[in-house]
Amino acid sequence: MSDRVVSNPAKMAENWRVAMSALTNLFLTTHHTLAGAASVGPTELLIYLTVSVANVQKLMRERCIPAGFAATEILPREWVVPISRNAIATASGLPRETVRRQVAQMIESGLLIEDPRGGVTVPIGVIKNRGLEPLLETLLTDFARSAELLLRIGVIEIRKD
Repeated sequence: MSDRVVSNPAKMAENWRVAMSALTNLFLTTHHTLAGAASVGPTELLIYLTVSVANVQKLMRERCIPAGFAATEILPREWVVPISRNAIATASGLPRETVRRQVAQMIESGLLIEDPRGGVTVPIGVIKNRGLEPLLETLLTDFARSAELLLRIGVIEIRKD
């Protein structure tokens, strides 16, 4: 038997403003933290995060992620899935021309690289090379604070399976 976190629709309706404020604040602090670390604006951050998530999709589908790959070990290129500019536009909701233009600038600045298989990826070793490791604690602290509030007002709850 395990515990799982579930939402409580009745409490969501009763606490809509409080819950939305907590979630929106979490989004904004996450955005601020990540944008500052990468020194990018909102559009570039959205593209960068879209590429980052796409690049690890093969790994994240694994039932058991190999030990070091769950942390910051450099992924072998066969585990990295490149993403096309069209797929970035579709996933992010940004106009294709904006994506094309921004990706070109991000490649020029070294934030993204062209993949020989087609599409783009983040550069090899980006977590360590850009000093992103300490961000996890900051982001999880903010997430935990928000989750604690949502638990306290009953919008989310822990249920035994």
